Order: sequence, then C-alpha cells, then structure tokens
Amino acid sequence: MSYIDKNNLLTTFSNSKNKIVLELGCGNSKQFQNSIAIDIVDMPGVDIICDLNKGFSFIPDNSVDEIYSSHFMEHIDDLGVMMREIYRILKPGGRKIMTVPHFSNPYYYSDYTHRNAFGLYSLCYFSKSIYFKRQVPVFYNDIDFQITSVKIEFKSRWKIQNFFVKQFGKIVNHNKTLLEYYEANWCYAIPAYELKFIIEKV
Repeated sequence: MSYIDKNNLLTTFSNSKNKIVLELGCGNSKQFQNSIAIDIVDMPGVDIICDLNKGFSFIPDNSVDEIYSSHFMEHIDDLGVMMREIYRILKPGGRKIMTVPHFSNPYYYSDYTHRNAFGLYSLCYFSKSIYFKRQVPVFYNDIDFQITSVKIEFKSRWKIQNFFVKQFGKIVNHNKTLLEYYEANWCYAIPAYELKFIIEKV
C-alpha cells in the first residue's frame, strides 16, 4: 500500500507511551492539535497521505486510543471494510467518534461524492449489543463495537428556524424512544442535519 508519512509519525505507534489519536479525512485543518491526521489530499494539516478506501495496513493492530472523523465516513466506498480496519487498529476500550450527515439532510444528496447514507441504526450492524428497541441483523461480520452514544443534530441556515429546530432537537434527544419515533415518523417533515456516534471496541 502506498502512503506518505510527511512528519515521520508512524514510529509513534510502537514507541509512544502517549495517547494516540487519529483524525480521518481532516481536510484543511485538524480539529485536535495533537492528533495524527490522515487524508487522501496533501493539505497543511495532513500528516499522512493515503487513500483510506484501501484501508491503513501500515498502522499496527490494537495501537490507537481514539479515532475522530467529521463528515468523512459518508465518502467511503466500502463502509464494511473501513469499520473492520477501525476495529483492527483500535486498542481494547478505544473509541471511534464520528459525525455524519443524517439521511434526511436535504443537502446530503447534492454531493456526488457521498457514498453512504446514515441513520440511527447504521452502526448497530457492527454491534452485537442491543442499543435501540428495533434490532437489526448482525451476522454480516464479526465486528462487535459497543455503542455508547447516538445523537441527532438539528441545524438550519435560517436564523429563526435554526433556533426552533435546536429546541426540537433537545426534545428528540431526550431518550432513545423519542429518537426512534422521530426517525420513523417525523424526519421528512422536520429534517435532521447530522448524526453523532460514539462507539467503543470491546
């Protein structure tokens, strides 16, 4: 696999006693100063350049404490491959924290580079534990993440509407039942903006 380690950071995976944090698809700038940023395009904040659709075999198993991504996972060609790679490199107890567009976001389908739509249950397919009342098949793979948090975010570019949808979001996120009811019944009447997931390798 081809990659460019711009800042010679790959040695830290085996030698460092510090917390190792990855940012996937960071774009122009990192969100976390001490993270190791990986992207396909060489930009100022990127530490390692590679095509993440091909995985990251250059990162050792069980070597990463946390992995962050924001509006990145929807661009991946094969979500199953990416989730297996994330599971492989995370330490036991390590976390993946990700933000993706909700499938009802009216802007989601405008971007031709989007490959995956996400809803409340999308990561349940990668967990043997029951998080929501509605259950999904889990026999597609042997990955077993623990889902610790799922939140739906509401935003609007119009100021007054933004205020009201944020208040609505507080109600919807009050408990899992309301989240499920919203997605099944209200999501096209009051579209969501994005989802925030926190999952943990058990």
